[in-house]
Amino acid sequence: MVLLTRGIQGVFVMPFEEPQDWSEVDWTGLSAVRLDYSLSRPALHTISPDHHAALIHAVERLRERGYRRVGLFVRRAAEKRILFKWTGALMSYHQGAVPGERIPPLIVDALQREDFLAWFEAYRPDVIIGHHPIVIDWLAQRGLQVPKDVGFFNLNTTQEPHPSAGLDLLPRQLGAAAVESVVAQIQRSERGPPLHPKTISIEGAWVDGPTVRPAATA
Repeated sequence: MVLLTRGIQGVFVMPFEEPQDWSEVDWTGLSAVRLDYSLSRPALHTISPDHHAALIHAVERLRERGYRRVGLFVRRAAEKRILFKWTGALMSYHQGAVPGERIPPLIVDALQREDFLAWFEAYRPDVIIGHHPIVIDWLAQRGLQVPKDVGFFNLNTTQEPHPSAGLDLLPRQLGAAAVESVVAQIQRSERGPPLHPKTISIEGAWVDGPTVRPAATA
């Protein structure tokens, strides 16, 4: 194997757009972690944002700002890559919400203006959670202003230059945790896929921004 012949002992498997099966790779001489769940096989130790907890806590803080009808839009591939933790979190939260506040998430293969606006018109969320601030422009074309008429909360503020409220998924902390995990495996002479894979999850941090209404002051 090329990695072993070059003296490489540690491997970091970065996220893929679609799930990958690398079970045919010889892992016996390697210490490794994956940075999310897109490597379906073999099951390695995993370092990942705590998407479920982050979304639950974000919805709670949005409700503190008066939002009640929370709409979530995601791409199917991205949601599948994290084991449906965003939609799972929102739908779990909906179990305690009144029926009029339960908005089904928009899950699409590719985000299209027509699909988004049709979903928005059908359910009229008062705050929208998603990855792509382009929807702010689409809403503006319908005469709707953010955050005056509807709020927008970004699932990953580090990926988009548009200033917005959202989640900082803390990539530096995730990277540091991945390095610590691989180094510890090397020091303990742990090689190959683990019998009982462990997951380290780090909850993203709330980032205030101009796309949601400000918190009430005492």
